[in-house]
Amino acid sequence: MTMPFAGRKLLIGALAFSLVAGSGVIIPTNHSYVAAAVLTTPFKDVTSGHWAEKHIAKLALQKIIEGNTTTSGAFVFRPSENVSQQEAVLMALRFAGLDKKADQEEIIGFPNSFSVSAFFKAYVTLAFKEGLLDQVEEFDLASKDPKNAWGTKPATREWVTKLMVRAIGQKQEALDLQNTASSFSDASQINAIYKGYVNLAAKLELVKGVTSVKFDPKANVTRASLATMFSRAESQYPVSYEGQVDGIVSRITDNAITVYSNKKETSYSINADTLYYTYKTETPITKQQLLEYGDVTVIAKDGKALYVEVKGDKAHTTTIAGTLDRVIASDKKIYVWVNDKPVEIFYNEQLSVVDSDGKALALTAIKRDSAITIVQDAFRETPIAVKIVAAPQASTTSVKGTFYGTDGELITVMQGTTLVSKFMADAVTLEIAGVTGATIGDLIKEADEVELTLNEADQVTKIKVANRNVKTVAGAQIASFVYDKKLLTVVDASGGNAQALYFNDKTKIEYSGNLITLASATSLLTQNRKIVITYTGNSIVSLQFVTKYMGNLISMNSSSNLMTVMLDNGSTVALPYNTAYVEHPSIASAAFSDLKTGDLLTLELNNTQDRVATIKVHGNAQYEVVSVDATAKKLRVKNAMTPVFELSVLSTDITNEAGAKLTVEQVTPGNLINVSYIGKQAVTARTVAATFGKVQAVSASSVTIVELAGQTTVYNVDAGFTAIKGTSQSNASNLIAVGDYVEVQKYEGNKTQISVAVGESRIFTSYNIANAQIWTEKVSDADNRNYFNVNSNTKYFYNGNVTAATAFKAGEAITIYGFRNYAIAVVK
Repeated sequence: MTMPFAGRKLLIGALAFSLVAGSGVIIPTNHSYVAAAVLTTPFKDVTSGHWAEKHIAKLALQKIIEGNTTTSGAFVFRPSENVSQQEAVLMALRFAGLDKKADQEEIIGFPNSFSVSAFFKAYVTLAFKEGLLDQVEEFDLASKDPKNAWGTKPATREWVTKLMVRAIGQKQEALDLQNTASSFSDASQINAIYKGYVNLAAKLELVKGVTSVKFDPKANVTRASLATMFSRAESQYPVSYEGQVDGIVSRITDNAITVYSNKKETSYSINADTLYYTYKTETPITKQQLLEYGDVTVIAKDGKALYVEVKGDKAHTTTIAGTLDRVIASDKKIYVWVNDKPVEIFYNEQLSVVDSDGKALALTAIKRDSAITIVQDAFRETPIAVKIVAAPQASTTSVKGTFYGTDGELITVMQGTTLVSKFMADAVTLEIAGVTGATIGDLIKEADEVELTLNEADQVTKIKVANRNVKTVAGAQIASFVYDKKLLTVVDASGGNAQALYFNDKTKIEYSGNLITLASATSLLTQNRKIVITYTGNSIVSLQFVTKYMGNLISMNSSSNLMTVMLDNGSTVALPYNTAYVEHPSIASAAFSDLKTGDLLTLELNNTQDRVATIKVHGNAQYEVVSVDATAKKLRVKNAMTPVFELSVLSTDITNEAGAKLTVEQVTPGNLINVSYIGKQAVTARTVAATFGKVQAVSASSVTIVELAGQTTVYNVDAGFTAIKGTSQSNASNLIAVGDYVEVQKYEGNKTQISVAVGESRIFTSYNIANAQIWTEKVSDADNRNYFNVNSNTKYFYNGNVTAATAFKAGEAITIYGFRNYAIAVVK
């Protein structure tokens, strides 16, 4: 009979194998066990060095076997005790995922000679039906041994071997080997009905002899032996267990192992309690002996790897040799010449780059045309480079010359009579004295003397103009303009220091934030009009018509009626302000006294440009979105300092955390948004990505969090890391502890903010299923936040066990962990 479950993976969620369950066996109370220094299993009597520790540890973590607690409180497995036949049948059914099919209500009658304990009758009957046992054969064996009850009779090695082979659906294969000569010296002692099964099990290495040549077929099978046999069977016939994953090790760090499986990577934390084994030996190995990019089985719980087993000796990688052409960092790829053909190679942030001496290198430090060796994975659909080895690289150099031109990728300078061209890196810094935010377009051909800084890849990373003397005059006034000569005469804010300057085809002209042409600007270039002008020599670099200034407040002098601000370009401007209106984001009726030194201000001028009409203070605030009015383009928002109010976003740029633009309709209640104000106007609103979870591990360098949805993420503690707990804040992980419930917010760049939920003690009153809310008693008459929103990810715990919201009863004391009336966890 070919069994229907053979050849496919079986999901066994939480099977527990207790070889005494329901059997009526009395657990001895006089056991004494020697305490061991190292436990590799949950059991006090199976310690490091036990011959079956690997298999017992694995099956225990897979929930296939479990132990018992003695009267002295020791949790034990009793590995050397014999297993009865009826217990072995239950083990085989559970291994095969069939035990749930047993009908405990079925009336079962066996011959008087076939004695089975009541608890096991349904399982033995099921084993007959599923072909694990031959009913005629077992009835006959029982009748020939009337002194021993069939069920409680110790299972022999040959009998268990047949049971196991049938459990994995290999009956026919065993029958085909019935007449094959055995390698065991005591083969003549093997009952004829078992010979083919023993031959097959030995061939598949599911069982081994008690020595290299002796099988000992009549010997009783112990609990440790049975666990070992089924553990070995898994290597030939994979079975999927809850918390177990088979895949390829893509990364190993001091505190985590990352496994690539089913086209995705998952990281599991590891520590001193994690067990490491290999398929080749029975004894533990060390983490350092794990094979990176090799096959592995991981058994995990709550994001932590408890058991790791190396499944083979092959590393799933390939090696490519070639010469580097270029690095495209923005796309995380490089081009390499291999056999005179360009090859595109992708990489990720885990790429290891070293020189031939093993010294770490930056990828950008490898010069173009350098010989490199690339180790590439062979398991992803799109392979990526995992390691690059290059020859040691020369140090950074520079090139000086006269700017000659650029095509966007190359920049060319003249050195004497020789043109020298260099590739530019993905990010190039341009430094021109007096010019803020300078770009390549600001360079003047055959005029600017430049110094090019090169990285190890011989790419330009910085351009510095050495001979440019750029001056900026804020508050300058136009004296005259001659269009056909493109000549502009200006004086400074005091009316002196006249300068005759010329427009050219590179001059940038700005009005109200928009670039305009010289022809469009002609009507505006009138006498006494105020401008901000930047020039070098007698050439105008940029001109801005002044309708407002933006800068940081330096001082306010009420006696002279002048306020001074520093502009972005470093220049200052002083303007009369005594009749100005002050607009502040968070102060309803702001006054001059509300302005602080250093405040970023926008100063809007009057029509004659001679004084400040409106002072608008810049500011930022974070809110929780309560509701959205898409028609009126309004958001109802609130935060800890501000009650609910309507925020108009009619003229506001709304983006997500990645910077992509959003419509009002795409903002959902519960979102966090960071709003930037100029005065009362919200100019930008950016959604903040927030996830919730529980801290699994904390170190000085990282925090590992299991999100409520089950994903494990490791956050590195770096300059962009902030931890908040109550009123305390830190750039280190010292405020965070294992078990804390937290909210993680990601900001632009790589900044991470982790806020710890402080438990709030409440008295439970009810659970509103329709509104997904938990209600509690009010702490006071003024308490208006005595309800907490929940969702499918909210966790509930009752006396340490996971439960549902409906398990709580009115009047019970509970602790709620959450943020902004959203409960992450509810605990009693």
